[in-house]
Amino acid sequence: MISLTLRSVQAVHAGLRGLGVDWLSPAEQGRLSAMTATRRRAQFIAGHWLARHCLAARAGGHWRDYALSAPDDAAPHILAMPERMASGDWYFSLSHSGDWLACAVARHPVGVDVECSHRPRNFQALNEWIHEPSDRPAETTPQEQQARFYAQWTLKEAWIKQVPPSMPRPRMKSIRFAACDAANSVAVVGQNPALTLAVYPATPASLQCEEAGLPPLEWTCWNHAADSLP
Repeated sequence: MISLTLRSVQAVHAGLRGLGVDWLSPAEQGRLSAMTATRRRAQFIAGHWLARHCLAARAGGHWRDYALSAPDDAAPHILAMPERMASGDWYFSLSHSGDWLACAVARHPVGVDVECSHRPRNFQALNEWIHEPSDRPAETTPQEQQARFYAQWTLKEAWIKQVPPSMPRPRMKSIRFAACDAANSVAVVGQNPALTLAVYPATPASLQCEEAGLPPLEWTCWNHAADSLP
């Protein structure tokens, strides 16, 4: 089972007033000190607090007993858990976009990616950027181009986040997904007019989603396309 939690950065910080940041691990403190942008600092603090609470809710213990890593070029992982827990048994993934945070917790490696998807962009060009020529979509409406780009982008990012750090980072174009039915699902994408998010690996039955203050998400199922990375 995968626990997926969505929260706004603003709402998380409303509950952090007066708490300070001494609960962050030395690795997190070092990463935070290198950040100068106020918004990025707020996202980092809120995300790492949310991850601790999601882990405590699923794995047990107190959220302050968890310590997390904060690498510059890789996904964070658990450094320490409550003594009665086995750190190797639990995994988490974090993502942020704008004022929104997504955190997934599972007993297996998992990746989540969230993107604010309401602003105008050149989606035809973006789809060409992330797809090989043979895999680019046929001419569609601007709305379909937008939905396809964000679905594929978040799927690819979620897949990359669950890959072990020892493996080389693959090219975006080499990761290909195709829509499928629930029985063949290896990933899910949720979309509404404001947000798109993906979880990998996941099926509709394996996902427990807790949303707060969001329009309902419409979920679709995805599998690896033929001849793509496994």
